[in-house]
Amino acid sequence: MRKTINLLGWICVFFTIVSIVLTLLTTYQFTYVKYFNGYYTLQWSMFFTMIVWAIKLFDFKSNFNGKFYPIVCTIIAAGALFFIFMKVY
Repeated sequence: MRKTINLLGWICVFFTIVSIVLTLLTTYQFTYVKYFNGYYTLQWSMFFTMIVWAIKLFDFKSNFNGKFYPIVCTIIAAGALFFIFMKVY
């Protein structure tokens, strides 16, 4: 199960990087990709990546860092979700 979450986390990171590159290329009008015209796709990919990384980093038996980093990832995911619902895209 741990390896599956780890692999899923890195797949999400890959898709987020691709989403960032395509959003920047479309925003600066180097090329046009329909779904990357705004920040909507980037926000959703950031949300899913941060949720998966929060699950990946969560550890019951660890010290302060084992609880701090998943909380930070969850706050970033909540921030992305806030901007999605406020229609900032």
